[in-house]
Amino acid sequence: MNYSTIKILNKKTIIYTQNISLLSILKKNNIHIGYQCKSGYCGTCRIEIIQGKVNYLIKQPIAALFKKNEIFPCCCKPNGNIIIKINHD
Repeated sequence: MNYSTIKILNKKTIIYTQNISLLSILKKNNIHIGYQCKSGYCGTCRIEIIQGKVNYLIKQPIAALFKKNEIFPCCCKPNGNIIIKINHD
């Protein structure tokens, strides 16, 4: 079985095998972040990616003030191992 990891700075490391959104993986592992639209419009779920890549399930999130090192877990999937930083709980 293939697996990858999501390391959350100052929290824990999650091992995942499912091809689902990052938000879904976090929720299944009791890591709670705020979210609303689940489609990349509102930006509520934005977190920082430190290392690794994600693939978006939509063309590109359109929330205002989208910074280069930010990702929207509601509409992306990890592409292999990643390291993220969650600034809100």
